[in-house]
Amino acid sequence: MFEDVLRSLASGEITIQEAEEKILSKFFEKTDELMLDMERDKRQGFPEIVFALGKTKEQTIAAVEKFLERKGIAFVSGLDEEKKRELKDRFSGCVIKEAGRLVVLKRENTTLEKLNGKVGVITAGTSDVPFAEETSLILEELGVSVQKVYDAGVAGIHRSFYALSKTKDSDLLIVFAGMEGILPSLIASLTDLPVIAVPTPVGYGFGGEGLGALSTMLQTCVPGLVVVNIGNTVGAAAAAVRILRRIRKDGQASENKRSY
Repeated sequence: MFEDVLRSLASGEITIQEAEEKILSKFFEKTDELMLDMERDKRQGFPEIVFALGKTKEQTIAAVEKFLERKGIAFVSGLDEEKKRELKDRFSGCVIKEAGRLVVLKRENTTLEKLNGKVGVITAGTSDVPFAEETSLILEELGVSVQKVYDAGVAGIHRSFYALSKTKDSDLLIVFAGMEGILPSLIASLTDLPVIAVPTPVGYGFGGEGLGALSTMLQTCVPGLVVVNIGNTVGAAAAAVRILRRIRKDGQASENKRSY
């Protein structure tokens, strides 16, 4: 990746400062207002996702253009309906998928490395589904198999046991819940699978908008339950990918040992 830069530096064609700038340009795409991390997927195993909330339409479009140019795919979260329309109109030639506040734009024939693994995605209620769909779309675009079971909350606890039975062959579970947010703790108490809990801004009155759910999940007495912030669908997907990559790396290492 850096051989051409190092050769130019060694031969005296460029200065150290110029070499530094060229190396940095391999990692980032910079505009006056943006510095986009183009190699995050190689460094962390999870791509940079453009967070549209707080950005202008022009800034969002500029970021998407850079990612499509360099990577062939762009993930954009935190979109309102107006920005969604702008992106769809501007990049109508791309393959476009959306879920909740998330849009994925991809050039034709762009392929990503398939991440082998299976994730169970469970929601307590139907109101949590848009958040679960955002996480699921990210995972599916990265090649993860997703098993979904929705509306499985503890108000009808038989549904919760059904959800667990349908996802028991997963590598890990992501559980979404609003209101009092007890479902992730229940699920985590019944399985040895890693469980990532996502509180959703669903609820009313005292503790509404996800605060009650977040408090319950953080105060769980089930050891090992991992909790992300309210509505943090991207963070849940990123955590799942880190776990799956570690599983795959360990599996490959075991295979290599057996081959000797």
